[in-house]
Amino acid sequence: MNVATILQRLPCWRASLITLVVVAAVGCQSVERVAVAAEPTPNPALASRSACQKADSMWNDKIVPSRYTQLPALTSPGFLDLLTLITGRFALKALTTQGDELEAGRGKLIHAFGAEARLRLAINPTAIDSYTGIFHSGAPCVIGRFSLATKPAQDTSIPGLALKIFIDGDQASVNLLLMHSIDEQAGHNYFAQTFSNILPAPRAFAKRMLASGFERSAVQFGAKDPNPGRLTLENLAGIQVNGQRIASPRTPYQILFRPTALARALMQGASALDDFRLKLAGLAVGQAVYDIYTLAEGDSPENARLLGQLLLTAPVVSSRYGDDKLYFQHNMARQ
Repeated sequence: MNVATILQRLPCWRASLITLVVVAAVGCQSVERVAVAAEPTPNPALASRSACQKADSMWNDKIVPSRYTQLPALTSPGFLDLLTLITGRFALKALTTQGDELEAGRGKLIHAFGAEARLRLAINPTAIDSYTGIFHSGAPCVIGRFSLATKPAQDTSIPGLALKIFIDGDQASVNLLLMHSIDEQAGHNYFAQTFSNILPAPRAFAKRMLASGFERSAVQFGAKDPNPGRLTLENLAGIQVNGQRIASPRTPYQILFRPTALARALMQGASALDDFRLKLAGLAVGQAVYDIYTLAEGDSPENARLLGQLLLTAPVVSSRYGDDKLYFQHNMARQ
């Protein structure tokens, strides 16, 4: 049972008391800036490995062998899980921890269930010189995770997408997290809405509290912009797949992932009884799942410029490794 449901079902005085406890827990945290995370220890074993070899290893050695024979039931975070998220310490780890796997003892409190895909980020020839880094080179070997933030309700769902882009040599992957909103969308078509790195302010009380906790963590992190609804793209613009660093990156302000007509049609009419993971397995290999656009700051969506496409290169699978270990760092630029 999630926070919103608990508050709705409790007598008014108890719901108010819980709200006060949550607010107090958030307010009592220190806002002292945390130290910059140390650079990972060099790993000579990775020095000669290409980005695609890294993706192959994760896919073939970890994801595929741990495919579910029976999908686990979808669940929502409980009250203590939401309290952990709201108080911010959990979110701070998501900003500061590098790597491709969750630390031992750390689980996914939201977006806990999903499906993994091998993807290719293709840059349109007309946009190849607009930006730098991954937005210039594209990425042939991406691992993505389609997930829902919580168990879908009768009439609503909260989908999200995370992309892990591997880099040649002893270089950390770069990650991109995208959603339409942290509030619920109407219906259960995973591909009904455009995803972006910039989200509207949440409307629901529980989501506003969650955003407040994340913003507090972002302040401790030293983010240039602590708004939790704005994730930077600088990490992608600052490096190419071959490991080359960009001295003066050209970065889009906003990126838009618009589902293709084929993707939208796949889940047209889906209901709460349809497991989104089974539906996603119906995506055809070679299919473009998203058309990708960029927006300059202040521009309206009508002025979006085509950047490229995200294409599926292997059948979508659901795996225990994806649910229990696969990790995507949140992207916020520091001051």
